[in-house]
Amino acid sequence: MIPILLAALLWGLGGALAGRFMEAIPPGLLIPLRFLLSFLLLLPLLRRHPPLPEERPRLLRVGLALSGAQAFYYLAIHATTVATGIFLQYLAPALLTLYALLRGERLPTKALTGVGLALLGAYLLVVGPEGLVGGAVGVAFGLLSAVSFAAYAAFSYGLKTPPFTSLAVATGVGSLLAFPVLLYHLPLLSGLGLKEVLAVLYLVVFGTVIPFGLFLLGVKRVPARKATLLAMLEPVAGALFAVPLVGEPLSPDALLGGLLILLGVALNRR
Repeated sequence: MIPILLAALLWGLGGALAGRFMEAIPPGLLIPLRFLLSFLLLLPLLRRHPPLPEERPRLLRVGLALSGAQAFYYLAIHATTVATGIFLQYLAPALLTLYALLRGERLPTKALTGVGLALLGAYLLVVGPEGLVGGAVGVAFGLLSAVSFAAYAAFSYGLKTPPFTSLAVATGVGSLLAFPVLLYHLPLLSGLGLKEVLAVLYLVVFGTVIPFGLFLLGVKRVPARKATLLAMLEPVAGALFAVPLVGEPLSPDALLGGLLILLGVALNRR
């Protein structure tokens, strides 16, 4: 559990900083750069500790799911708002819960209640009184990001390959898929200033490599449904970090939402 909680804290910090430093970087450039630079950073580790042969097909699915989760998330926030994109992506634990029920699993009432409370809390904390913003295309991208994130956690559960090796393969898959997009948007690189370059480097190291590696470490033992629910602590951390970083005060709705998320996670701790 601890690695996933640390990952959520880092994602939350990255989200709090994103609004200040990453708005000028278009998704068509940010997404492939994030995958490529992460892969290059992890490549020496991949060469030193190659993945287990029997897990390579599964790691390909992990890479495809991670690529979808990241690409659809950035497309969603570009087409709607950051709040709408975050909330829709964190429908992942609800989707995994629904999948478990359809498979005939019997989940305790308090666990189901916890998922519902966490979703309500995420809506109050992230979306607030403004409500969901965006058209059908943006909402579709957000839902696809939720499905992809749920698949990423499910495919990663119980992997025996070391987590950062698994992440190297996943980001390598993402780099290959996004390479044509990077080539198309390559001229935009010249327009990036020092602030944007530092923001991208921060996102690669502290928003991708370290937290996603920690998430993979945690999901080796924590089932996907619980892992994605724990990851919902990201918006709680983001809201807390936003107070000193961007001077954004916590509203009563945000406080209530954060408490509901914590309660929902606590009800699913076993």
